[in-house]
Amino acid sequence: MEDKIWNCIVKRLNGTETADSKIILDLWLAESELNQKKYKEAKSIWELSPKIQPEEPSTPFHQFATQLVPKPEPSSKKISLFWKYGIAATITALFLMTGLYFYKNNHQSKQEIDWIVKRADFGQMIKINLPDSSTVWLNSGSEISFASTFSSQPSRLVKLIGEAYFEVKHDQKHPFIVKSNTLTTTVYGTSFSIKAYQNESITSIAVNSGKVGVLGADQKNKDLAIMLLPNDQLIYNDINKSFAKSNIANGDVNSWTKGVLLFEQAPIEEVVQTLARKYNVKIDATQISGSGCRLTARFNSQPIQVVLKALKLSLQIRSTQVGQTIYLKGGNCM
Repeated sequence: MEDKIWNCIVKRLNGTETADSKIILDLWLAESELNQKKYKEAKSIWELSPKIQPEEPSTPFHQFATQLVPKPEPSSKKISLFWKYGIAATITALFLMTGLYFYKNNHQSKQEIDWIVKRADFGQMIKINLPDSSTVWLNSGSEISFASTFSSQPSRLVKLIGEAYFEVKHDQKHPFIVKSNTLTTTVYGTSFSIKAYQNESITSIAVNSGKVGVLGADQKNKDLAIMLLPNDQLIYNDINKSFAKSNIANGDVNSWTKGVLLFEQAPIEEVVQTLARKYNVKIDATQISGSGCRLTARFNSQPIQVVLKALKLSLQIRSTQVGQTIYLKGGNCM
């Protein structure tokens, strides 16, 4: 176990935990069930240690074995030997019982965790109430996974593919953690949006209220978590592994939940994928000239024809619809 994690565990167990050490430990616990098991074992030993009184060094084990059937001795010496070896045997039994308990508990927890998966199909947006009464809006073409109950878990872990807006119920003892692509976002009670589609290299996180901490999968030092406050937006590029932090208007964080399409210098590839998901259509953009087209625009619950007209006026991209497929071509994007 790394010294940094061990220090965080000690701080939690002795009541000197700080906000930073809590975030580090909670993220570590959320990484795997093995880490949760290690923490439980450390906690058990910590709680047990004050109850064990130091004894004189015991004799080597092979000598102890030869005394399993001792020769007759004075009763006082028998009591002394019983005390010495009885304590040793009791401590050994405690650790064996502890190990068996955690082994059994670990296997039971794997069986008892019931994961719930919710999906929003193309052209849909759904609202979900989580077991802790937190609320999630799931955008089209998105999927979210969470445990059927958070009560037996050290954290409220959620796995996201796609885009979602969260309104998280405050619970200091059980941090809310979102795994999305290669990023881990930890919060304690806030509202924020995450966009992390698997077929896109860009992941974005924007905060409406509260505070969140963001870590990349390749960040080994958990002290380097990027903290976001209200109106902060973080863009992560999975290709070059870079972060970019900027400001965003408060109302824009969850504008998509109200049907608003917002593009800020968005590449045409992102625009096409967004339109396909929202309007549940197929879009063929193979005939667009060049790859430098970017769109800045806002559409308030308008039909796709309005968006296509904007593409024609601003980027000279023409469109033709055949059935459920829209073909784009042309463009002044060099």
